[in-house]
Amino acid sequence: MLKQVPWFNGEVLCDNFGNIYGRLNGITKGECIKGYFNDWSKLDGYKFPPYNADYYPELKKRVACCDKYVVAHLPVSGFSTFRDIRLMANALIDTLTERKNVLKFLDLIRESVDEICAGLAGTGVDAIMFGDDWGTQTGTFISEQSFIELFKPLYKDICNSANSRGMRVFMHSCGKNHAFIPHLAEAGVDVFQFDQPDIYPASWLADNFGKKATFYCPVDIQRVMPTGDKKLIMESALKLVNTFKAAGGSFIAKDYPSWHDLNVQEEWAAWAREAFINNAIIFQ
Repeated sequence: MLKQVPWFNGEVLCDNFGNIYGRLNGITKGECIKGYFNDWSKLDGYKFPPYNADYYPELKKRVACCDKYVVAHLPVSGFSTFRDIRLMANALIDTLTERKNVLKFLDLIRESVDEICAGLAGTGVDAIMFGDDWGTQTGTFISEQSFIELFKPLYKDICNSANSRGMRVFMHSCGKNHAFIPHLAEAGVDVFQFDQPDIYPASWLADNFGKKATFYCPVDIQRVMPTGDKKLIMESALKLVNTFKAAGGSFIAKDYPSWHDLNVQEEWAAWAREAFINNAIIFQ
């Protein structure tokens, strides 16, 4: 694999789609540095990796022994799968110059998600979850009109595929995505998992969408948690609870799974947990 990316000097891995990821210093799985589709000629006849049908009966057994709310994370998603197989720069240009190929590839994602949801049906899974980062710190990667024309129909079909089988839909997305949230909510996303609630800010999310969707967030991982300021962290957690409480309680507190990747100390994370737990209110 290293011979295929001679410009890269870190660790590499190849995913099931044929993309090569690179990382430095053993942190996370890294980022895609070589997409499988160097050009669109590989699209004809391309098939997504097959799924192991034996997984679903085993999952059903495991869920039957669990009294928790179970969320299944999808191995595919609308933008991330497309972005990696083409690489980000190519993918962004494609949304303007290769729309027919983009839509054809999104059909493969649509079929794959439906196949997964069909397999999950009857296992007892409560929801599916996927991740698509859609923005920078100042705005979205593509225009609102391009999103509506290319991706919104896909998200609607993903939500319908899950909802029709009794499962809710969770969506992770980072970046400043104001323009897309109304369309995602309309498409049927039930829960938005945002790790940067302060970028909106949370009051805007609660005021505009608190009665339409639920928000699943930690204390902001970029603007607050890295400060190590105990007072700020605890006050931010309380503000999140109170902000969404005023909108009807549409909030799930999150504990970020890898604080060490952000250089956030465990003590700081414990302050956020303490504030959430001490101020939690369960709404029926």
